[in-house]
Amino acid sequence: MPTFGRSFKYLLILGAVAVLLPISCLLPTEPEFRLDDGFYLAEGTIFAGDETSEIRVRSSAFSSVQLRLEPVLDARVVSIREDGRTVSWTLADSLIGNYQPPEAFRAEVGETWHFEIDFPDGTKIVSDPETIPPQVPLTGMEVRFVQNSIFDESRNRFIPRFEIFLDYDDPAGEKNYYQWRYYHWEEIDVCASCNNAIWRNGECITQEFFIFRYDYLCFPPLCYELTQGVEIRFGDDELSDGAQVRGLPVGAIEFDRFGLMMVFGELLSITREAEAYGKVIEDLVNANNGLNAPIPAPLNGNLRNVNNQGREALGFLGAASVSRISELVERGPQTGNPLFFDPVIRLEDPLIAPRAPCAGVNRSPTPPPGWP
Repeated sequence: MPTFGRSFKYLLILGAVAVLLPISCLLPTEPEFRLDDGFYLAEGTIFAGDETSEIRVRSSAFSSVQLRLEPVLDARVVSIREDGRTVSWTLADSLIGNYQPPEAFRAEVGETWHFEIDFPDGTKIVSDPETIPPQVPLTGMEVRFVQNSIFDESRNRFIPRFEIFLDYDDPAGEKNYYQWRYYHWEEIDVCASCNNAIWRNGECITQEFFIFRYDYLCFPPLCYELTQGVEIRFGDDELSDGAQVRGLPVGAIEFDRFGLMMVFGELLSITREAEAYGKVIEDLVNANNGLNAPIPAPLNGNLRNVNNQGREALGFLGAASVSRISELVERGPQTGNPLFFDPVIRLEDPLIAPRAPCAGVNRSPTPPPGWP
């Protein structure tokens, strides 16, 4: 059985990656350890300006040797500015333990904030203060289709992808730390699919007779789905101080369906501590090809439990400013050869079949900005 220190570091990395990546991006893992004492994991960011600030609070749960992270629904979350101003955050999404400040909340560049989170068991998490860095504007983005973009050994084939490149001008004479990220929105018609089952009361109900698949249209009919980028990029301007950065590769989107998509690129200006925290995650996920790779380095967050009798506190609560840019991309037969996908919508009897709600963390009936 591993020592507590080794288990602690490994748990921290697992938890952090689980928060930063969409669920679908995670590889199955079965870490071979047990940690009898649970912990709380908190990660998120206060953003400058009108951006949505949010944090996610979860707690550990063990089943045999499998680690699970469950949302915490009854935490008391406050953010405190350096001048003593206190802002209470409320639960915004019970499925993921997401907390947000009041709608009118607005932080500014140069402000310093920290968090205090109280739990019913007496645990009190306090984060180190973070000062919001100035925004570095994006000046351009290119979305370039490449038919044979990368070779995937698990699928034994080249993958067609839309590669994403960002442009910006790094401020001269000052140290800057960045996170680069991307995502895309697309319109969807089907909000639920059931294999060998039918959709009733919000779930797929297995049937005794064979059904290949039934698809259920969205309600309301116009529904848009968000897909986060799977690659993680953190860095600084050690080699680009004052330079015009052009064509920086930040990730790619696989060509796996037809239709419009709105691609967004983001440049986050973050603190040195946040960059160091994120860089370990990047090395683990990108360079070492997944969560089963060797641990590259300890992952030190900025949280502590000030109550010695409470649970361990893991994670990072930061402050940042962000610049965003978008491009509308049309995907069709003229683009190239996509990965195989089934374009057929298989409806149950249209007269009696229910529609599935356009709801969830990554869906919205409201189109993204710039959608035609």
